[in-house]
Amino acid sequence: MNLEPKDLEKLARLARLAMSDTDRQEVLPALTSVVNWVGELASAPTEGVAPMAHPHDLTLRLREDVAVALAPREELMKNAPEAAVGLFTVPRVVE
Repeated sequence: MNLEPKDLEKLARLARLAMSDTDRQEVLPALTSVVNWVGELASAPTEGVAPMAHPHDLTLRLREDVAVALAPREELMKNAPEAAVGLFTVPRVVE
């Protein structure tokens, strides 16, 4: 599939990209190459391959729910960039 300059202009407008003429001349062949490469995937042999929603195994890896003791508060607070009255202080995010 060969992309035309009007296709690139439409993509640039939709992506809200400002492209110079030089950029267009460089991007159009590269983008056409990518689109053609993706089009080649249509000819890949997929007979007998079951459709999948995700390429990774999505089963949850569970561990035993065991209570563990925490380090003392003073040791944990050493990691805080700022602390007050034994609590972490963070920047205000809601005005």
